[in-house]
Amino acid sequence: MIIKNMKNLISHGNINGRKIVLNMLESGLKATDPYTNAKKLIRVQDNKLIVGHEGFPVKDSEGRALGSKSLTFNLSNIGKIYVVGGGKAAQRMAKAIEDVLGNRITEGHICAKKGEPVELKRIDVTFAGHPIPDEDSVKGAKIIFEIEKNAKKGDIVFLSESGGGTALMTLPGPSLTLEDIQEVTRMLYFECGASIMDTNAVRGQLVLLRGRHARNVGDATLIIFNTAPTPPGLRERSYVRRYRGRRGYQGAIDVLKKYRLWNRVSQSIRTYLEKADPRYRSILPGELEGKPQYHYRVIGPEDMLEAAEKKAQELGVNSAIVASSPDDIEARAFSKTLASIALEIEVYSRPFNPPCALIAGGELLVKTGETAGIGGRNLEFALSAAPMIEGSENIVIASADSDGTDGPTDVAGGVVDGYTMKRAKDVGVDVLEELNRHNSFVALKKLEDTIITRARGTNVQDLRVIYVGA
Repeated sequence: MIIKNMKNLISHGNINGRKIVLNMLESGLKATDPYTNAKKLIRVQDNKLIVGHEGFPVKDSEGRALGSKSLTFNLSNIGKIYVVGGGKAAQRMAKAIEDVLGNRITEGHICAKKGEPVELKRIDVTFAGHPIPDEDSVKGAKIIFEIEKNAKKGDIVFLSESGGGTALMTLPGPSLTLEDIQEVTRMLYFECGASIMDTNAVRGQLVLLRGRHARNVGDATLIIFNTAPTPPGLRERSYVRRYRGRRGYQGAIDVLKKYRLWNRVSQSIRTYLEKADPRYRSILPGELEGKPQYHYRVIGPEDMLEAAEKKAQELGVNSAIVASSPDDIEARAFSKTLASIALEIEVYSRPFNPPCALIAGGELLVKTGETAGIGGRNLEFALSAAPMIEGSENIVIASADSDGTDGPTDVAGGVVDGYTMKRAKDVGVDVLEELNRHNSFVALKKLEDTIITRARGTNVQDLRVIYVGA
């Protein structure tokens, strides 16, 4: 079982509704492991290394689609093979590569999140800080940087990357310190509740590794295995359009000014961004034209959402994916919106007839200010719904992070129902006060309603299920 405390979670409250919601979560989360897909993409046959598989489109160095073509390399003609990368799903994809290539791998290094188990044998692992980078983030990033720089024409570099890699592979630019990156991350992502796209628009200009691997490897062949944070199409149609003006050094400056942080970040950051040294900038369109570099999308949130939807159908529950990748929305506001829709369904049977389930993904925000309790976006989403659905005998709402750790906690998320507020009063939990303090973890833990999966070695953002019984 992915959800380790399933038995306890269905022992109280709306038991039937909880069973449905948690079984949908279980199926959705199970579908997020990138190992199986990554292993489909690589094989050795007749002294040839074959990369690619039908159904997994590949893109070239400039992002142009090449269809589902496979790459074939004669192992006798390959120089060295390296495996590098970072992120919360990086180990699982690297393990697939390691299991196929074994001692053919010359050297490798992965930066993974602290708390994950060691999954690799031949490839070294540095466990680093996330979401705030730490000294180990820098240590591991330096090792990866050196491996990439050592790659030569005729070598192959496999890059295993996923969400979380920006923090886990933090290599500050010249004149910048780890403390600079830590503080700007804290101010943007936590204090101001900036989206991860805005946060990375700044952090991405202050580091030398993330987003620059393709430049670092030079003329070596680069093959990227990636778990995507957004479903196909949304990034192209929405994210790029919205963030087109927030690229490069000036884009980072614009974001800091947007959140009124330009005069609060360190002088070293301001000087670095204003200097705009072209040697350290992010890669520009056209810069890699003609380079032997290939990008495979291994898994994405659509796999998780569709698996949850399929489970609902198996359970005889009408379902709809209502928001596959919302971003730049506060968890509390989105929770209240979906809870309101659930109430509309319960009372008026619109826009869907119960029993039904609404499914949502994405990565929400929590704007904590300068001080806060302990929580995460999934915990806050779940707890925020409790007052809205108080007294309902039909509604159950749950939210979980696919990577297994919500914010700085060791749980994936939480679940609430119409009985949660009464139970909270019985055990002395003031839900509204804990929400004001962003202390959702403490509240839901006392209610025994946190979802425990442990660190899972994947990352396709979050899964939310809102169920309305008949």
